[in-house]
Amino acid sequence: MPDPSILIVGAGPTGLAAAIELMRAGLPVRIIDKSRGIAEHSQAVAVQARAIEQFQRYGIAEDAVARGRKMKAARFYSEGKQILSIAFDRVPSRFPYVLFLRQSETEALLSAHLEGMGIRVERGVDLESVVQHERGVHVRLCHPDGGMEEVHVRWLIGCDSAHSTVREKIGTRFDRRRIALNFFLGDLELEGTDSPQDFLSVHVHRGDVVFMGRISDSVTRMVVKLHSDQGKHEHRAFSVDDFQQVVNRVGVRVKVLSAGWTSPFRVNHQHFRRYRIGNVFLAGEASQIHSPFGGRGMNTGIQDAANLAWKLAAVECGAPESLLNSYEEERAAIGRALIRFTNRGLRMASTTNPFLEGIRDALVPLITNRKPVQRALSEFIAETAIEYRLSSAVRDFGGDGDLRAGDRLPDLTLMNPGDTTTLLRAWNDTRHLVLVVNGSNVELSQVRQDLPEAALMPVYTPQLDDEGINLLGTKKKVIIVRPDGYVGFRGLMKYRIEWRRYAMQDGLAPVVLKMAA
Repeated sequence: MPDPSILIVGAGPTGLAAAIELMRAGLPVRIIDKSRGIAEHSQAVAVQARAIEQFQRYGIAEDAVARGRKMKAARFYSEGKQILSIAFDRVPSRFPYVLFLRQSETEALLSAHLEGMGIRVERGVDLESVVQHERGVHVRLCHPDGGMEEVHVRWLIGCDSAHSTVREKIGTRFDRRRIALNFFLGDLELEGTDSPQDFLSVHVHRGDVVFMGRISDSVTRMVVKLHSDQGKHEHRAFSVDDFQQVVNRVGVRVKVLSAGWTSPFRVNHQHFRRYRIGNVFLAGEASQIHSPFGGRGMNTGIQDAANLAWKLAAVECGAPESLLNSYEEERAAIGRALIRFTNRGLRMASTTNPFLEGIRDALVPLITNRKPVQRALSEFIAETAIEYRLSSAVRDFGGDGDLRAGDRLPDLTLMNPGDTTTLLRAWNDTRHLVLVVNGSNVELSQVRQDLPEAALMPVYTPQLDDEGINLLGTKKKVIIVRPDGYVGFRGLMKYRIEWRRYAMQDGLAPVVLKMAA
């Protein structure tokens, strides 16, 4: 294998996903981690539908689902009374649930897949220094035996969690005021009426919040945020009695039989100012830090990796380096929105104002019982609602159909004659996917000639989603889907020059097209 041009620091889910994406695109990588092995216990357990869709592209989704436990709904209770229920079967995905799978299991699955591609994580290797210059990045590494190594790479990706060494070395700053929150986590054995089965439950009482979800038949993950006695237990793990007192106080009818792993968890909700500094990139919790309540940190990091990796590959294939600026543009906006939403949700859940509690408990059931609201909430949780319509890296020239440039491509069932597969199952390589909607054979040949580096798929309408909405429309058009599963270009067949120009931007067409355009 040639010398790697990309060094990834951090072998959690974000770093492993980045390495897999880059290897799939044919770019040699090197991945290091200062830890000696995968952590036995995991703060993150929720894998959202969007992340499982990414695993489907790797061919490991079925294995992940088999290892985990499907959560089919989320229920919220105030003072013991249910005020909100969200059913995940409305999620427009082949994976309409939240998968409860310990992060250690996710990491083991991704690590095994990466090793199958010929890359092994270099454990016990620490990053000592980072120096950028016009040709790339020079780093100094410290190995487990104390030996030092000087390495030059073109690109450096920091995926090394909330306490990122990469972020420290390059000196990026916070984008906004930090919000400090204290939590307590535990993997518990429970029994009782309110012990969750195939759903997530959140109970609130006078500012205290308790989250529960079953990891296995015998183990339930509980996350506690206390308003009462805040800070009193900050530096020690909870005992069985501690958890029992909390669930009694919030009105959860369960008995805590035993506690396995327990841990205090302090988080500063924060977003960092820059995702790209020259040839250095930040991804996952190196760039944004989330609380354990939203189940966002790991899932957001996996999507960061998918967004960045194909752009690096495109630049290596001839796309302009300015394409890399869209990584920060797209993902920073998502990070800020997720942190803002989670903060507001936690403030609403943990309010101690009786007046605000009454308004919350009265209005939430009225608002959230509506079908559009239910769908929006379920898609937000699943991260399938994320879109980049305002990104400078996408191009939309109109046309009919609800699918626009910047939208995620759903796994639609193909309506082609004699074809019963789905879009994403038929597209399993790392190339851009070009959908030619209702095109003639002559038009298909034209698109194939213009975009020889892409995977081409003819589709015929109507293409309806699960609720009968026509996403692709009926007019002849070209839709170019990026390797991260988002539509980069949409336009009618007559916009030939425009899709050729877009192809140059994404590095998927020969340079000769620049002259033709």
